[in-house]
Parts: sequence; C-alpha cells; structure tokens
Amino acid sequence: MRRAINDRNVLFLCQDNALLSQMAEAAAKHLAPPKTRIFSAGVKPGRIPPSVIEAMNEIGISIAGQKSKSLDEVPINEIDLVVSFGDAHKQCGNLPGRAKIESWPVTDEFQQKKSQGDELDALRGERDDIEKRVFALFMDYWRNVA
Repeated sequence: MRRAINDRNVLFLCQDNALLSQMAEAAAKHLAPPKTRIFSAGVKPGRIPPSVIEAMNEIGISIAGQKSKSLDEVPINEIDLVVSFGDAHKQCGNLPGRAKIESWPVTDEFQQKKSQGDELDALRGERDDIEKRVFALFMDYWRNVA
C-alpha cells in the first residue's frame, strides 16, 4: 500500500541569504518533487552577488526572481524541514518546534577561497556539493513515500 504524498515545506537558512541558501533554493526548485514548496531566508539578509548568479547559470539553473529574504518573509509556521548552513538555526528563536532541523556544514575551503578573493571558484565547489545534497534530500523523500 502506498502512502499519500503530503505537501512538504523546506527552508534553506543561512546567515545572509545571499550565497549558499540561494543556491540551495534554486537547485531544490529545479529538483523538487510535486507538492514541495521551497524557501530560503537569512538571519541578516544581504545582497546576492553576481558570482552566485553566474555559478548557477553555469549549470543551467536560473535564480532570476529570487531575492534575499528574512525569516519574516517566509511562512515559518508551515515549515517541515529547516536546512541550516552552519549554525544559522541557532540564531533564530522563532523556528517551529515541529520542524526537523538538518545542519549542512560550511567548509573551511569555501571560507578560505572566499576570503582570498576567489569567490566564483569557491562557489562552484559549494554549488556542486549543494546540488548533490539536495538531490539526496529528495531521494530520501521519495523513498519515504513509496
């Protein structure tokens, strides 16, 4: 007997909602199963740099129309899963208690390359890792509803 596929609401959360969570939102929207709503937000929203747009365009995923958002702009009480980059979730007191929280690390290599001014190269590595993680996240989703 098959279980019904329920609506799922996923939030990708990071410090500034300008880099990693934006890439995760775009990849997730590209790969999401039906009845899945995807959001991203930042503890302190920043500006999406052109290098993020370029990195995503390189793999055929557009982030046109996405903007940096705060948690106030997300239907927070409807969120089922929060994917937190680093410890962003620890800085938010208003996450719903019923939501599962999964923490994805921000690598030292990314921080190092970014600080050395090689942001696009750093983003490529993170983008590829994020895309794999999002794919695995949704494979788990399908495995749990089959």
